[in-house]
Amino acid sequence: MTFWPRRRSLGENFGIEAGQRFRSASMPWVLWEVAAIMRYPWDAAPHVRLCRVGAPQDAKTISLAVLRDGRFFLPAT
Repeated sequence: MTFWPRRRSLGENFGIEAGQRFRSASMPWVLWEVAAIMRYPWDAAPHVRLCRVGAPQDAKTISLAVLRDGRFFLPAT
């Protein structure tokens, strides 16, 4: 048994990439664009930096699991 961190595979971001757009599931809809996917050494879960489309100074960082949860965000089509 080893305690070394395992090597990350390409599929760990669940197909989420920078540049993809999502909208908030609640009203009023707000369109967000993925600016970066970040991994912190102290946290096992990857995080996503979102910027609001049309107002890039409005940004937030959320867990990738929250972005994939349909109760909070939906892919913009």
